Amino acid sequence: MLLLLPTSTWADNNKIIIAAEDAWAPFANPNGTGMAHEIITAAFATQNVDVEFHVFPYARVLHYLDTGTYIAGFNVPIDKITEQKYLLGSTPLYEAYSAYYYNTNKPLIAVDRETFSGESVGVVRGFGYGQHHIDLVSEQYIYAQPTSSDEVNVKRLILGRLDSALIFVKVANLLKRQHKLPDEIELAFINEGTDIYLAFSKLHPQSQHYQAIFEKGLFAIIANGERERITSSY
Repeated sequence: MLLLLPTSTWADNNKIIIAAEDAWAPFANPNGTGMAHEIITAAFATQNVDVEFHVFPYARVLHYLDTGTYIAGFNVPIDKITEQKYLLGSTPLYEAYSAYYYNTNKPLIAVDRETFSGESVGVVRGFGYGQHHIDLVSEQYIYAQPTSSDEVNVKRLILGRLDSALIFVKVANLLKRQHKLPDEIELAFINEGTDIYLAFSKLHPQSQHYQAIFEKGLFAIIANGERERITSSY
């Protein structure tokens, strides 16, 4: 890891440096791998551009985009704020589905996301789960209980301290493969899908140029089925 960062990271016709988040497996892993990395690398490869990832906590990724230190960073969900702050383009990297999970030993009364009536729901602090979730919290149909990780929410579900927990489906599937999601914790129903983007900094002088290159590459791997192959492998 670089100890001193330049004022602005560079890109040339054959290589681009991108800020990657470090803690949202399987979308982004601490070692600079993950589903998002594969999609981005594949898209740029169609345009003969190599990618180097510098890995940081997500808040720092956003800071580097805000200051123009890095040309691009991920994984950024689309909302009113991010649309104003960053160049997101017309096509997301992928759509991430979140769902409500529950403990089968403590059945969930709600049968879909429209029938909550004051349940406690575990969420990860700083994660975005969509406008519908925000509305449920503001109208007190659910009471969000934030914590530091999905693993903590799983433990709280096991102990009966939550009625439900919002977890992204691919994250839950990974936890199950890692034997960190017990059999009694099951998916109740889908919350919604969130479009996730490679965001380009509005302050970096090369952003528009490389966003156009990336979009062209992303369209190419969507057309040839490569993005679907990558996402379905996780």
